[in-house]
Amino acid sequence: MSEFGDLLRSLRKEKKITQRKLAELIGIDFTYISKIENGSMEPPAENKIIKMAEVFETDKDKLLLAAKKVPNDFKRLITENENVPSFLRSVPNLSKKQWEDIQSIVDDKE
Repeated sequence: MSEFGDLLRSLRKEKKITQRKLAELIGIDFTYISKIENGSMEPPAENKIIKMAEVFETDKDKLLLAAKKVPNDFKRLITENENVPSFLRSVPNLSKKQWEDIQSIVDDKE
């Protein structure tokens, strides 16, 4: 199974939603839900994952990350700001302190 499939099954069972009902709520075939959960099909498109997050009342980014999807607004941010790609390349080398400093800056902006 895939990480996304495992998470999907877990959320669905937690909310007591059948595969058929989930498929109806997000607008896909219920057999696709089964195939996603057993890992034989890739996760759906971003818009369907966002609908799933709404149904499950969970963080859409959590589901998108489990699906290994880059949200479209991130793609836009990366391609529209020339500093973002070099920043992202440096991320693996940041220390815990540097991450805390970045988080502090972000928190101050909110």
